[in-house]
Amino acid sequence: MTPTLLLIEDDAALRRSLAQSFELEDITVIAASSFVMAKSHITRDFSGVILSDIRMPGKDGFDVLAYARKTDPDLPVVLLTGQADVPMAVRAMAEGAYDFRQKPCPPEQLLEVVNRALEHRHLVLKSRDMERQLQAGDAAATNFPGTSAPVVRLREALRQAAALPVHAYLHGPAGAGKRLGAHTIHALTTDRQRFIALSLRDTSVDALHTLDLTRQPTDLSIKSLDLATTGQQDALLTLMEQFPNLRVIASSPHSLEKLRQNGLRDDLFYALDMMQIEVPSLAQRRKDLAVIFEALVRQTVRGMNGEMREIPENLYAQVVARDWPDNLPELRNFARSFALGLNVQTDATKRAELSLSEQMSAFEKLVITDTLRRFGGKSATVAEALGLPRKTLYDKLAKHSLRAKDFRKPSS
Repeated sequence: MTPTLLLIEDDAALRRSLAQSFELEDITVIAASSFVMAKSHITRDFSGVILSDIRMPGKDGFDVLAYARKTDPDLPVVLLTGQADVPMAVRAMAEGAYDFRQKPCPPEQLLEVVNRALEHRHLVLKSRDMERQLQAGDAAATNFPGTSAPVVRLREALRQAAALPVHAYLHGPAGAGKRLGAHTIHALTTDRQRFIALSLRDTSVDALHTLDLTRQPTDLSIKSLDLATTGQQDALLTLMEQFPNLRVIASSPHSLEKLRQNGLRDDLFYALDMMQIEVPSLAQRRKDLAVIFEALVRQTVRGMNGEMREIPENLYAQVVARDWPDNLPELRNFARSFALGLNVQTDATKRAELSLSEQMSAFEKLVITDTLRRFGGKSATVAEALGLPRKTLYDKLAKHSLRAKDFRKPSS
């Protein structure tokens, strides 16, 4: 989004001078000599900010401020005045001005204020856009936000599973969202009013046999299929045969083929094989970490009937840079801590205090780590992909305490 400034100044020479200063900083300027000329640009969807003189013929800067606040309370308005008037400054801030500056204001100070206001506006509009997407989207879009290829494939698979009268099997690492995937399939299905969730870790064979499935079409979520005993497998197959309106959505960390090698019955394998869905880890969805984090914060805020806090950009950077080995539970806990105002802000503040070289080093480690994961720790391939001599790659691995062998996939 191109940064935009609505500049309202009745002095033509000063208006041109200010416009040129901001345009040199790649800020698009919409120049107006009065409130009447500027009014049509002041909308709720205006992506920029307003910089207005206070003393103007006709309607003045306070009229601009009042109209902007009525149109959108989150639209930043910076007011300028040629007089050092303390009561005027107090009034401006009391009525909701983003900032107040006296003319002549040093260009670098004015640019810093406008840039801060633009960043605030960007975050507000980004938050609103996500809110609209969540309200308009289906359960797949709400529960698995993002644009990375793995999550796009996941959403398509979940929608397909919801539309077909077949059993399904979800697999992926612990905490990736398999249980959420089962709930999503159920939520996307219009003809199933009942959802039952069980874990084979703590469900007996008798409990399976005595399930009441006679009333209406039911989705039965079965967690930890990898732990299924022979008796539990028999009971599941019996349920599938006796109740045609039953859909089983089973899950485990392993592929169905792996479970079959470890003793899963062939008839249960084939019953679930028609719809196998892989739920990617957060490491595979790193591109989406910022949007996932924001969605989790928003979810927490909704649950508390609170107001959404502004998430600092440096906190987004911290989320993207961190590894999340425990996947969603770990990131959800981090999001809840931020939403509740606990110690997450301290971590963000520490990151904000990092020097440029330290931040670049952290980013370099992130890129190398992602590439090691992508190519299974094959040093030669990683070096080629990154355009580095192999010795340089080894030096960087040592610098960041990384070992290629830690990323090598076990042979099957």
